[in-house]
Amino acid sequence: MTNVYADTKMHAEERAAETSVHGLPKAAATLAYAGALPLLGAALALVAAPGAQSALWHAFMIVYGGALLAFFGGVRWGVAVMKSEGPTIGGLLGAAAPLLAALPLFLPWAAQWKFVYLLVALPVLLIDDLRATRRGSGAPAWYLGVRAPLTMLMEVAYLVAFVEMAKGA
Repeated sequence: MTNVYADTKMHAEERAAETSVHGLPKAAATLAYAGALPLLGAALALVAAPGAQSALWHAFMIVYGGALLAFFGGVRWGVAVMKSEGPTIGGLLGAAAPLLAALPLFLPWAAQWKFVYLLVALPVLLIDDLRATRRGSGAPAWYLGVRAPLTMLMEVAYLVAFVEMAKGA
């Protein structure tokens, strides 16, 4: 006969080992911040060596921003379809919205306006995610513990890119 208390205690200890100090799953936090490194690296490259490669770094950051918006939509889609009662049309439309919001980034308009667009779109999406989580229809609370600081890092990177672009103009 198994000791239910010992099994429960072991599973709790395993979960605690996989969770950081603030209740965030270590794997999620590690991968989220690792995902921000290319964006932060590109912003640093713009500051460290402005010039010939700047257009390449700007283009990379814009494409990466579009991918990030689409990724956040994917998270929303996952949350919507995992509901025990099934997804609602509103949940699925809300999940598709970030992908649709990313599409203008691939249109031929000036890069500095794309940076402004990202600087607005990312926090607007975060605010909507915060509201959904507070209503109980969003991602788990721990997700926002990763998402909010990550959005701030992304905002800094896009602001740096925008400022560096403005200097060169």
